[in-house]
Amino acid sequence: MSIETVPKSRALGIVSSLISLMYDVYRSTEGRYPKLEWLLRNQKPDPHDPNSFEIFSFYYKPFLKWRLRREIDELFIVRDKDKAMPGRIIGVIGINYDLRGKYVPWIPREFMNRDDVGFIELFAVHPDYRGKGIGSKLFDIAIKRLRELGKRPLITTFPDLEALEFYRKRGGRVIKRMGHYVIVEF
Repeated sequence: MSIETVPKSRALGIVSSLISLMYDVYRSTEGRYPKLEWLLRNQKPDPHDPNSFEIFSFYYKPFLKWRLRREIDELFIVRDKDKAMPGRIIGVIGINYDLRGKYVPWIPREFMNRDDVGFIELFAVHPDYRGKGIGSKLFDIAIKRLRELGKRPLITTFPDLEALEFYRKRGGRVIKRMGHYVIVEF
């Protein structure tokens, strides 16, 4: 498995592939991730409806584009090497470390004017590839890169996601609660 760094200038070119990945994750988590928390309950796509991709894409695509343009500073992906789906993105993680001047609703304001922290963002592994070390490798790359930049790694997540247990096993501890989010430090 090789991890590919996607230059910010090329990130919008993989939006369709990222939406496919995130939709597969959404369906496999019964709609728990991505949360689509800005939508009303009746607007959220039914994860059991095999025809819900268009609805998911309609709502998620503008949000993803915003994240890639304005929030995420570096993006790392893993592509499938399977002959059936060669090149398909099966894992992604982003980091956000140049926080000044950005507006990111899930990052507390007290962190936005600091130069000593960076956030792990947009972390997902395709459900067919979980448990194979892809998430651990992506996560390790993000932590390592943030530390190389002199940043204290943090992540904002939801306390009801299984991801929180993954972060705790990796040495993370909750340092702040903010509405329906928690901030985890590594």
